[in-house]
Amino acid sequence: MFRIVRESLILGFAEMSAVYTWRTWTFGWLVRLLCQAAFYALLGRYVGDETTMRYVLVGNIVVLACLESTIVVISLAGERAMGTLPLLAITPSGHLPVYLGRGLQWTVTGLASSLTAWLVLPPLLGVPLPWPRAAYAIPVIVLILASSYGYGCALAGVALRLRGVEWLVLNFAYGVVMTFGGVNVPVDTWPGPLRVAVEVLPVVHGLQAIRGVLDGASTGHVMGLICAEALVGAGWYAVAALSTERLVSVGRRDGGLDHA
Repeated sequence: MFRIVRESLILGFAEMSAVYTWRTWTFGWLVRLLCQAAFYALLGRYVGDETTMRYVLVGNIVVLACLESTIVVISLAGERAMGTLPLLAITPSGHLPVYLGRGLQWTVTGLASSLTAWLVLPPLLGVPLPWPRAAYAIPVIVLILASSYGYGCALAGVALRLRGVEWLVLNFAYGVVMTFGGVNVPVDTWPGPLRVAVEVLPVVHGLQAIRGVLDGASTGHVMGLICAEALVGAGWYAVAALSTERLVSVGRRDGGLDHA
C-alpha cells in the first residue's frame, strides 16, 4: 500500500511538472487561490463587519483544501481519455488502491495552499487569528483534505461513465460545498431539508470544528464535529469503492473500459 502511495505521488507530480513549474504554480495558481479567498473576505467586510469578514475569510481559506482535492476528478477522467483506464483494472495490487491514489498530488498541493493562506491572509487583511490556538486547526484541515479527496473520488465515477463532463462534475462538486457548506453563509441559514442534506458533504463539520477551535469551544464539542467529518469522509470513500468496483466489473464483461 505504501509503495502504491509513493508511486502515485511520483506519477502525479511528474504529470504536474508538464503543466507547472514551481514559479508558475507559486505565482500563478497559488496567488490565484489567495486572491480568491481575499476577494470573498473583502466582500464580507463590505456587506457586513469585521466579524463577517473573519467568518468568510476562515471559510474560504479552509475550502481551498476541498477545491484542490476534488481535482482528482480530472485526473481519473483523464485515464479514460488516454485509454489507460484498463491498465488500472489489471494492476497486480488491485484496481482500488491505484484508483484512489491517482490524484494524491492534489492533496499535497491543497495542504500547501490552505496552510499558506492560513499563515499569510489573516495578518495581511488585518484579521489576526488567535495564535497559538489557531495551530490546532491545522490537523482538522488535513482531515478535511482527506474527506474531500474521498468525495472527489466518488464523484469521479460520474465523469468516468459520462465522458466529457469532468469539468462540470468538478465545478459542481466544489460549488455545492462552497455555496451550502457554511463557507460564506452559516448552514443554519438554509431551510430544514437543505440543512439535513448538507450534513453529508465534506468540509461542513470540519469547518465548524475549526470555527469552534478559534472561538474557544469545548474540547468535547470540537471532537464531536471532527468525528462527524471523519464519518462523512469514510462514507464517501465507501461510495468511491463501490462505484469503481461496479465500473470495473461491468467494463470487464462488456469491454467498456476503453476510451473509444
